[in-house]
Formats: sequence, C-alpha cells, structure tokens
Amino acid sequence: MSAFMAVTRGVLEEALRRKVYYGLIAFTLVLILMVPILPSAKVGVQLDLMREGSLGLLAVMSFLLAAIFGATMLSFELERKIVYNILSKPIRRSTYFLGKYLGIIAIILITLVFSYLVILLFIYLKFHIFNPGIYKALFTIFMESAVLAAFTLSLSTVASPVVSFFSALAFYAICHLKGEFLYEAMKAGNQNLAVRALAAIFYYLLPNLNFFNINETVAHGERAFPVHAREIFFLFLLALIFTGIFLWLGTWLFKRREL
Repeated sequence: MSAFMAVTRGVLEEALRRKVYYGLIAFTLVLILMVPILPSAKVGVQLDLMREGSLGLLAVMSFLLAAIFGATMLSFELERKIVYNILSKPIRRSTYFLGKYLGIIAIILITLVFSYLVILLFIYLKFHIFNPGIYKALFTIFMESAVLAAFTLSLSTVASPVVSFFSALAFYAICHLKGEFLYEAMKAGNQNLAVRALAAIFYYLLPNLNFFNINETVAHGERAFPVHAREIFFLFLLALIFTGIFLWLGTWLFKRREL
C-alpha cells in the first residue's frame, strides 16, 4: 500500500509541476467568468447560460486533463527509462500502473472541486443565488473523465504520447457520436458489409459517453427532466464497468511489455 500511494503522490507532484496544468485551469476559469458578458446572455437567461457554459467548459477541461496526463504520465517515464529504476525496487507492475491511474483521477477530482467552488462563489456574487445543485453534472463529468483516463493510460503502455493523445480524441468523439453516427452506419442498407460490421462492433463494444452529458438539464434547474439518484447510480455503474475493463487491459499490456 505504501508503494501504491507513493506512485499516486508522485503523479500529483508531477502534475502540479507542469505549467500546462495551471494554464488550462486559468484559461477555463477566465472563459467561465466571461460567459455572462456574451451577446446571447440576455438578462432572463444569464443564470442558466452561466451554469451551462461553465459545465461545458469544465467537461472540456477534464477531458483534456485526462487525455494529456493519461498519455504522458507513464509513457514519458518509459521513454526516459525512469520506470526501470522504479520497477527494480520491490513494486509490482500492476501496483505501479494503478497508482498512476489513481493519481491522474485524483488531480482531475481536485481540479473539479476547486472549479466548482469558484463557480458557486461567482454565481452567488453576481446573481445572489447559492446553487450547489450543479454537483450532479460535475460528478458525471468526473465519471466520464475516469473512463477516458483509463482508456488513454492503458493505450500509453504500447503507444507514444502523441498517438495516445489523438486516440483519446478519437475515442471521445466516437463515443459521443455512436448513438447517431454508428447506428446509422450499422443500419444503412447502401453501406459496404465490412463497414456495417465494423460500425456494429464499435457500437456495441464502446461506451456511450453521451449518457454522461446532463449539463443542459442540470443547468436549467432540472425543470423538464429531473436527474434522480437511480440515474446517477446507473451512470456510476457504467463508468465503473468500462473503467475496470480498460484498467484490466492496461495492466495486462504493461505486464507483458518488455522493459
């Protein structure tokens, strides 16, 4: 356990040393604070637009953190051969890999909580409303990021940081579009059989990340579609299943890699 937590702490320290981390947070928060001055932000909808815009920006920030750290935290150490010294000590590869993952999602969680508090304060100061209810959307953003981080970190055991990062972009896009794009490609009668078969494989094997997007519903106060605890629990189970699959695959690949 001490070795596991040492690896996790190392990831946190490394993340806090990177300028890209602070730059991404600062850029996101500046954009969030600028949402109310947009031309479309009319008086009657400013609050809803502020919440929806903030959640959308936080979702993008979390995805980038998961993709950047997932693609680089392990692969950089493999390229620089730092991992050789670490694994020469009494630490299992699975412990090292899972410790890296825990560190990545911990820094994402810390960042989301900090951003959440900033948004709550800004909404209170500008609109005189205390609105903690957006935590539901933040939780689903975190769960989606956990899946993305697991996928990207697992891929980084066999791919370069650049390939892992752009694969994460593709994975994110496909998993958000699968409900429409892949389904239509799978059912289209005029498509090549191989294309339809490939679309069907991706449609049934990949998670539908669009399920985690409840930003608009929460931003508008859940007036039309309340988000109940059972729906949040279903999303939690979905994230847990796919995160577990990707981590198992990543651990297996890392164990088989020749160092």
